[in-house]
Amino acid sequence: MDAAVDWVKRHRAELLAGSVVVIAGVAFAVAFSGGSVIILAPILLVASSDAPSAFDFEESIP
Repeated sequence: MDAAVDWVKRHRAELLAGSVVVIAGVAFAVAFSGGSVIILAPILLVASSDAPSAFDFEESIP
């Protein structure tokens, strides 16, 4: 975990908000707070349980 944090510190300019970083098999979303603070939020915290598990497609005739 320390190596991953060191990598994030060294590559801070290359990270974009909303990027996904995987550390030790756990996916994190990159977010920025005021100033130069980088926040790695676990994806499970931002996931919604009421999202559909499948897409509904409708037929469209032009």
